[in-house]
Amino acid sequence: MQLNTLFKYWTYRLFAPGVVLRETYEAFRELLVFDNRSHELMADLEVLYYQGIKEDLCRIGHRYDALSDSVNGMITCLERMAPGSFVTLREYYRKFDFYGRFLLAPPTVRFGPPFALPLDAAAAQKPEMVGAKTANLAAIAASLQLPIPAGFAITVNSFNYLLEYNDLRGAINALLARIEPTVPDSLADISSQLTELITSAEVPPAVHEAIFTAQAAAFADREDRISMVVRSSAVGEDSEFSFAGQYATVLDVRRDNLITAYLTVLASKYQPEALAYRIHTGFGDEETPMAVMVLEMIDATASGVIYTVGPTLPGADQVHIHTVRGLGEGLVSGRLIPEIIAVDRDALQIHTPTTDDDRVESERPPALRQEQAVSLATRALEIEEHFGSPQDIEWVMRENGELFFLQSRPLSTHPRPSEAPATGEPAESRDDDRHPLLQGGTMAAAGQASGPAYCVDRDHPVEQVPAGSILVIREASPAYVQVIDRVVGVLAELGSVAGHFATICREFEVPLLCGLGSGIQTIRHGQTISMQAAERRVFDGATLSTRPPIPLYHSQSRLPYFRKLRRLLDTITPLHLTDPRAGNFIPEECRSFHDMIRFCHEQAVRTMFSLGDRLGQPARNRKKILSDLPFDIFVVDVGGGLESTVPAGEAIPIGEIASAPFLALWSGITHPSVHWQDLPHFDWRQFSETTLGDGISTADSPEYASYAVLGGDYVNLIMRFGYHFTLIDALCGDNSANNYCQFRFAGGGGEFSGRLLRLQLISTVLEQAGFQIETRGDLLDARISALPAADMQAPLQILGRLLGATRLMDMTLHDIDDVHRYIENFLAESPEGMPS
Repeated sequence: MQLNTLFKYWTYRLFAPGVVLRETYEAFRELLVFDNRSHELMADLEVLYYQGIKEDLCRIGHRYDALSDSVNGMITCLERMAPGSFVTLREYYRKFDFYGRFLLAPPTVRFGPPFALPLDAAAAQKPEMVGAKTANLAAIAASLQLPIPAGFAITVNSFNYLLEYNDLRGAINALLARIEPTVPDSLADISSQLTELITSAEVPPAVHEAIFTAQAAAFADREDRISMVVRSSAVGEDSEFSFAGQYATVLDVRRDNLITAYLTVLASKYQPEALAYRIHTGFGDEETPMAVMVLEMIDATASGVIYTVGPTLPGADQVHIHTVRGLGEGLVSGRLIPEIIAVDRDALQIHTPTTDDDRVESERPPALRQEQAVSLATRALEIEEHFGSPQDIEWVMRENGELFFLQSRPLSTHPRPSEAPATGEPAESRDDDRHPLLQGGTMAAAGQASGPAYCVDRDHPVEQVPAGSILVIREASPAYVQVIDRVVGVLAELGSVAGHFATICREFEVPLLCGLGSGIQTIRHGQTISMQAAERRVFDGATLSTRPPIPLYHSQSRLPYFRKLRRLLDTITPLHLTDPRAGNFIPEECRSFHDMIRFCHEQAVRTMFSLGDRLGQPARNRKKILSDLPFDIFVVDVGGGLESTVPAGEAIPIGEIASAPFLALWSGITHPSVHWQDLPHFDWRQFSETTLGDGISTADSPEYASYAVLGGDYVNLIMRFGYHFTLIDALCGDNSANNYCQFRFAGGGGEFSGRLLRLQLISTVLEQAGFQIETRGDLLDARISALPAADMQAPLQILGRLLGATRLMDMTLHDIDDVHRYIENFLAESPEGMPS
């Protein structure tokens, strides 16, 4: 926030006698700018956490750098104002800056050999070297002697070395920091630039040689004729977070295009859906380096996915085998509806073969014979026992019945009903006789939701889906992960419970009903609908009575992103130094950047207002306003702010004030509707931190009170509102074009939700008064300008009233109804000339 003419005549009129005074004032003015900027940056970080907004950690790092620089700027300014007074403050700044940078620091990067490994050697490697996908596949071959295709692994070290060899890390981080999640084209634009960096990179000679040496060893004399599959095996993939379908797989690769395929898979780390998934989960780019697995391509007659338990609530006692003819890419990409065979886990008996949509019938014989299904289920249970948890297993079968396993990863399942969070309740019972708009399909991810339908087509691109929508799509493609945090449910014409997108929806607890068929076309774009995935029903209208949502920072706290952001905020935003008069208000007691910001601000004000005394020059223009209000305001006149006949002494009545904008503020502060006496005289030492959150600070000296700089047509007022930062800067002169009023309000001692409700109240009132409003988190900036001086009186009076009327309100507002009621009461008490 630009302070414009803050203390505009001070340097020339008040501080002209000495260079020390002028330099101190300049440092003070600069410190206030850093103070403003620090509060803005803290608010931005809190918004990300409390409103569930996800950004790449490189962008978070840039935000942190800016905040750290701003805090450092405040300390430098304070050192200029009071040299030698706070020598340990910078030491504590460096300590907390180190903590913040440590939390954001990437892991150690290794880019030496080995660059490629045979699969049997990969079994002995940690996932950090070859990725969990390769490590798991190699493990089931080595430990269980189960069949897998021939092949080899290209290690994470090769990827890291490629970036180092081409000097790409700096360029990648700079691009990642530019991704703006709220700008639809930002992800695609940055993705295009990132993938171009990788695909045009030169593979280091040592890596090139290692790849072809490993290929020759894996396929012996077939190396020139073999057809290969090049698959991703990034660190983090196939772990707690699957990254299902987010990276590229290249089929039918020959020796002469192996390097091109390798670069294509590496570059898929930066395709839009992969970037979105990684950002949503909160891994840093350097935490998810890419290893690659190269396997012999199997000429498949059948393929599919095995879930060793039902991923949704029913069927936990069965192994589910999802099968399609030929390669399984159409199954996992959500384009096909598979056949399903359910095998009892204990008796290994087959239930009746079905499809994933019980309306679909086929005259063709099943893709798997029953004995083959039983064999698959038996081996799948061996794999589950080996890893100790339910598994999601990919397999392929040749025409001669020869079986190969391609992948095994932890299966994403929904909690049982007793463990599931309450996200809403049907307004009607299960035996409701209302006719559903749509019924059928398969529950691929449990849950229910109401919202406007967003039907993706040429006129409605998925990137523009508004928050709170139910996504309506044809294919359940994993690319839709880009908007997974904006939708409350998904309906798909095709797809199945075994698709990659179904896995993602279960991970992010977004209900998915897929395989609905052409009936989905009856849903109109923008139509309000409700879906009940477990009952496989879609209704017209909002038929769910939804409970208040769980705050995002609670429901998503399991994600690495929110855990990291919470730890970072813990070093930044807590405020422990609440009482400037207390013995612990010293640099050594700072426990966060916020403490340092508060300490610098308080000490700068103390230094500024006591400077004349320290230099042996009485502060002749500093006066205390006499009033019955339970707080003190000291004023400094920089020309025309006080009457010419002002009496000697430090205390003056309000009648001696000549500043027109200050008097307008004062008329609002002392308006009869503001019941100051309802609150006792706040004492910093005797009230809890909660009370101090909105208490008016007071003391017997100006260093701890509110203060104002006055001119005849100018006021700059900073109020001491405990945790609050409240500033009004206004000019009301003869030239209307130059007139303005700027207002900043931030902080509070209540819960974040209460602070946001209070800002909504203030925003609404000020907008009706003609202010332009900008908010971020619990920080509000308001501005009105270019009004005649007489017309500025009402907005200033409103500000005065709001300062008193909204104190402690962040602890009393509970919902939007409270906000509307307070606004109605506030406007009803408006005097003539104010909005009503």
